[in-house]
Amino acid sequence: MYTNKTATVLSVMKTVLVTGVSRGMGMATAKTLSKEGYRVIGIYNANQESAERLKKEFENVEIFACDFSKREQTLTLVDTLKYYSFCGIANCAGVFLGIDFQQFDMEIWRQTFEVNVHAPLLLVQGLKGNIEDGGSIVNIASTDGMVGSEVGLAYSASKAALINLTMSLANVFGSRGIRVNAVAPGWIGDGMQSPQELLDEAKWFNPLRRLGSYEEMARVVSFLLSDKSSYINGTTLVADGGDSAVNYVLRKETDMRRAV
Repeated sequence: MYTNKTATVLSVMKTVLVTGVSRGMGMATAKTLSKEGYRVIGIYNANQESAERLKKEFENVEIFACDFSKREQTLTLVDTLKYYSFCGIANCAGVFLGIDFQQFDMEIWRQTFEVNVHAPLLLVQGLKGNIEDGGSIVNIASTDGMVGSEVGLAYSASKAALINLTMSLANVFGSRGIRVNAVAPGWIGDGMQSPQELLDEAKWFNPLRRLGSYEEMARVVSFLLSDKSSYINGTTLVADGGDSAVNYVLRKETDMRRAV
């Protein structure tokens, strides 16, 4: 039940905007921050039922609907949120849409960039006056943005753009003490719609011999939002369990030598 006492508590909480809270990275981040005592303004798209469950579980969560692939909805959301003051923003919403380069679909490219790059920029730019001095912005990039791709070329390109945008925003906001960083997750065990055989090979390839979890990524976001990371700015923190430290062929060679 929402009481006057609850309203008083919420009014003194630090408020963080988190996008994509109905699933995956956004939901894990919203839950982690709520448990840590933040007031979370959560944005979801299609899965209202899941977002409502999150709101019911945590009294310090408010939710708003927005389809970031539609520019007018993003701009309307910005106007709605101008009544809030934020100590931080976590841009977790994202979309992966495959493209066959031989049958290239520019609409898929547009939607991918609209959600993964334009929406974070529009939110931060539109709410720049609502972000408290000394605050923190965290964008969810991907290790895919650091390598080339094939069917995921729109996704990889958008995440590369987001990594660069993160550095530029750090320059823009630095004079106000507002830090801007990104997290680049690797393979996430409960977030990959891939064949089990491929997931098993991803585990074998990783130095830790396992995949990551959304909860682990959410803790990285929490760290970057907090004062514990007060001198980390304009960087992309890779959280891939060590994938980027491994060469696939050398790992294969090592296993072949061990088998002899």
